[in-house]
Amino acid sequence: MSTGLDALNSFDRINVASTLLQSAVILGFAATLEGVTRHFDRPAMREIAIVWRLFALAAVLNILSSWSGAVWNDRMLSRAFTTLLVACLAACIPYVRNAARALALAEAPLPSARREAGLWWLGAISLHALGVFGSALLWPDARVITVTLSRVIHLVVLSISPIVVWHAWRSARVNRAALQLLAVGLTALAVRQGIRVLLGLRVGLPDLPFATEIGIVTFDVLAVTIAGVFSLLMTTAEEVTLVNEQALELSRSRDRVAASERMESLGRMAAALAHDMNNVFQVVTMSVEQLRDDALAPLAAETLREVESATQHGQSLTSQLLLFARARTTQSVRFDAAERLRAISAMLRSLAGPGLETSVTSDPGTVCLVMDPAQFEQIVVNLVANARDAVQAGGRISVTLDRVSITPGSARGATLDPGEYVRLVVSDTGAGIPAEVRDHIFEPFFTTKIAGRGTGLGLATVHGITRQASGDIVLESKVGHGTTFEVLLPAA
Repeated sequence: MSTGLDALNSFDRINVASTLLQSAVILGFAATLEGVTRHFDRPAMREIAIVWRLFALAAVLNILSSWSGAVWNDRMLSRAFTTLLVACLAACIPYVRNAARALALAEAPLPSARREAGLWWLGAISLHALGVFGSALLWPDARVITVTLSRVIHLVVLSISPIVVWHAWRSARVNRAALQLLAVGLTALAVRQGIRVLLGLRVGLPDLPFATEIGIVTFDVLAVTIAGVFSLLMTTAEEVTLVNEQALELSRSRDRVAASERMESLGRMAAALAHDMNNVFQVVTMSVEQLRDDALAPLAAETLREVESATQHGQSLTSQLLLFARARTTQSVRFDAAERLRAISAMLRSLAGPGLETSVTSDPGTVCLVMDPAQFEQIVVNLVANARDAVQAGGRISVTLDRVSITPGSARGATLDPGEYVRLVVSDTGAGIPAEVRDHIFEPFFTTKIAGRGTGLGLATVHGITRQASGDIVLESKVGHGTTFEVLLPAA
């Protein structure tokens, strides 16, 4: 039997009016978030859009529940719709958790929450149906018990999501503003439901004043509006964070390209200089050979040996310059880099010295390269020697070798072609490299060591060999926290 709206008591009028207004607001926000997600398609956005789809479905069920109970006087049907409504809200919890994880940990892709949402849905249906229909059977005349129990279960379900987000907010280091907005919005829904629990205790009591009814309905709509607005602001915060990260990566890529162009220019200059100097040294060497055939006084012979030694040292320097400039012809062969690294591991430990802890590890599988094996060894030796000079007694040097994949969308995809690469990582626990030094670290003859401790060609040679092999080298260092060189070479 139907009842006219004018004949409804205060409790039912608040229930119906609030439900209709809330549902209109929820459907509007659900449609807006769906459009935003389709346009930007970010991880947390996708999860929150699903949450609001479930909110929209719950809103429709809420209309049916309120109308069937207040207007049609069909309490059993109303309880059935309410049970489905609570189940939809419970199914939101895994999606809210995924959204919080995406914001707090920047995880992508996220695990599918569909199966877990189904379990929450079934659990909520079972709990609500058992509680509500059971209380109705036990106390058929005490409507207040059934209504209050239903709303308490509803409150518990709505409280779980903000607790999850607040927990993620406390431990997050990124997107904290977005997480806080989402948590406040969901908390507003839980507070609103807490007030509805208190109102449920008034079933069967005298009507409330009209102004109070309007105030309650207004608060209900305001709480839903806060949740919707803050969800939209959360998606905006996520997009801003992502845009900032992309801008930072673009700036880094631009710096890498500029550094690469500078190194190319230095390489051309070094090659020209090295070729000219090599010609001079060849003339000196030939002259020394001719003078050696003549009978020389002991002092002259000793001077000749010093000239020859200095010439050989000069030729060694020009050879390293040619490597830096990638102008030296090399013999490339296919070899197992892991096996080669294991073969020189004892030498590397000796090079580092007994006062340092040196670890050398490599991928247990085959890690093959096509390049001059001697140049690969030179890369490792130069990097370990550089680390040794930076680490004090008792420090650590770590050398690792493995195989990685570079994809077009990855950070390294901006400087390397996609594909399989052999990754050599040499890290130390030294003092670190200041920012003003890092910009010049691969330039020839640049050194921060005291006179006589280095020529400034070690890292320049590593850079030249790496680029000649179509690879890349990246330096990561923080003052007081050590240095890491990562070399990527195309895998065979």
